[in-house]
Amino acid sequence: MTDDGRLLTIDGRPALRFERRYRQPIDRVWRAVTAPEEMARWFPSNVEGDRAVGAALVFDDSAQRAADEEAGEPTRADGEIFRGHVVVHDPPNVFSFTWGGELLRIELHPDGDGTRLVFTHLLSHRSIAHRTGAGWHACLGELDRMLGVDVPVEDDWMSVFEEFVDRLGPELAHVDGDALVWERYSHVGPEEVRAALDRPEDWGGAPHADEAISWEVVPDEHGSIIRLRHEEIGDDAELAASWHALLVQLDMYLAAGQLLPVDGARFREAYASLLASRR
Repeated sequence: MTDDGRLLTIDGRPALRFERRYRQPIDRVWRAVTAPEEMARWFPSNVEGDRAVGAALVFDDSAQRAADEEAGEPTRADGEIFRGHVVVHDPPNVFSFTWGGELLRIELHPDGDGTRLVFTHLLSHRSIAHRTGAGWHACLGELDRMLGVDVPVEDDWMSVFEEFVDRLGPELAHVDGDALVWERYSHVGPEEVRAALDRPEDWGGAPHADEAISWEVVPDEHGSIIRLRHEEIGDDAELAASWHALLVQLDMYLAAGQLLPVDGARFREAYASLLASRR
């Protein structure tokens, strides 16, 4: 059984859910998803702290980021280390904890001679589902291999990312009079977001920088809400799709410090329908 990232709504929040089945008994899988030395092999950081309800956790990802950078793969940009705390610790069935401003829940269920894993991530914002989903796809692939599942190592991370963009990508802009407005979320703070907006050449936005656009950056407890308003899209679905792609690029630039080009053509049909609907 494999469920590679479904987008759900839980308690009014967007969430991603992954499911796996392992042939090992539940106690073995429990160690893999809770023991610090085993989590370090598949989780995107070391998870430091006691495994007890209320215990503080520190997510030190310096070793993982160094390995990703050496391999030329996207990784989190420099910034504060994430912190959280244990919400549920119920061996060998549930381990749940906060991770920055988000909630992770790992559930294990006996399944014949093996174990069914249900991994749920409550997100800060719908717009990060594609990036987060692609990241967990890679991490859970490492867990699969650690537990003896024969899954291939994917060398082309960009293809994986594009698959999740197509399946879970951020919502289209909404129409506001003659304008289009996009809303996105980033885990980095407002100052860093504004600095990136002042350097559009870093994330591919320079050719469009002189258009009739305005940005709003709103502080959030664990990051920033970013809104883009474009006053002169008109009926130009290609331009709207280009901006949609640029915002995906901006998101990855803020998250990983890298420019990953995204083809706006994949969004053109959706924007043609959106723009036609307002006539």
